[in-house]
Amino acid sequence: VTAFAARGAGEPGRPSFHAELADPYAEPNEDYVLPVDICLRHVTAALLKGTDSADAKVASQDLAGQAGDGKLREYWDEYTNNDGTIYWWNELTGDTSYAAPTMQLDTCLAYLRDRIGVPRDMSAGAAMQLRAHLNWAIDLLNKKGFRQ
Repeated sequence: VTAFAARGAGEPGRPSFHAELADPYAEPNEDYVLPVDICLRHVTAALLKGTDSADAKVASQDLAGQAGDGKLREYWDEYTNNDGTIYWWNELTGDTSYAAPTMQLDTCLAYLRDRIGVPRDMSAGAAMQLRAHLNWAIDLLNKKGFRQ
């Protein structure tokens, strides 16, 4: 699972597929396998004990502000629709994304969150809880100024 999630910071696969989230040839970024593993261990503890537990407070200290600098991947630019929705467009492939295409830890967790399949991977209730706790970890990663 960690290598799969590390695809979020890796290179997209070629050829690309028409289904936006289908990327069977994507390569994981090996530099992110261990950090993703640590994040997923915190997510697992939060799933088992809750986000108000002592373990979750340790997660807050470990993960806060660790997402990275927000630098976009090569060939991606940010745009805004007429309705104010922000999206990113890849000038090389023509792909569009509504999540910032960065090569960061939060992108790895979002990659995993967006590809949880129901009922293929788990039940709807379990998927909802896992996605919520992945969002919790993503929020911690993007939190600034909390580290002690």
